[in-house]
Amino acid sequence: MNKQEIYESFGIEFKSGKINAPLFGFINPLLIDGNSKLGKGVYTFSLLPTNEFFHVNIDGEPMEIKGTCPCYCKGCYATKGFYNMPSVLKANAIKTALARYDVNFVKNAIIAQIKADGIKFVRIHASGDFFSMEYIKAWQDIARECEETIFWTYTKNNDATNMFDGFSNANIVKSVIKGYGFNFGHCDYILRVYKALKEQGKSVYICRCGIDKNQHCSNCKGCSKNEYVLFIEHSTEYRAEQDPLFPELKAIIEAQERQ
Repeated sequence: MNKQEIYESFGIEFKSGKINAPLFGFINPLLIDGNSKLGKGVYTFSLLPTNEFFHVNIDGEPMEIKGTCPCYCKGCYATKGFYNMPSVLKANAIKTALARYDVNFVKNAIIAQIKADGIKFVRIHASGDFFSMEYIKAWQDIARECEETIFWTYTKNNDATNMFDGFSNANIVKSVIKGYGFNFGHCDYILRVYKALKEQGKSVYICRCGIDKNQHCSNCKGCSKNEYVLFIEHSTEYRAEQDPLFPELKAIIEAQERQ
């Protein structure tokens, strides 16, 4: 079958590279090919972040759409920079509206796109989070239907933390670590949490993104198979490479790559 036939087999109208969405008409397919961090071939699906309302103008129509996260995290990356670009904000607002009001369309459109384009890697939620059981079940159906595709995501929603138990092709990384906090921070925090989790026999991995310009999700599967993935914080105020503890952390990262 060609692309149009694949989309139509899932009840999705496909024309000139776009899909016909309820309420919004023809829009781009819902999964987006990777960026400079993820690498090409790693697709993402994003929703509006935080638990606040966004006021978005979509094709001249003002809309108020609530974010999908259970909280508003201080310093949230998905509330600034790239994510505040009008085109990105509009796209994520449309996806959020569709996910809230026609989740079956979202499910079928994503399955069709994966099969039509032969997509092998999907990061669920470059921004946003799981917001309902119906939405959680939709992603379970997607992973079940697309068993040759690897899915991974991060969540603060307690209802979603075990949603992929028993799936060989999908993984949840815990964003909040019980007894500690979020899964990112300065070198001292990352070292302390890493050692504590290893002592408990947990599956834990330290991401090297941010310290290795050649590192992309497309050449690393740490998030697709580990229960915990830790991220070294980088900002204009904090440079990990200048931290006295960085050599110890780097040695751990290099060792895990050889395993």
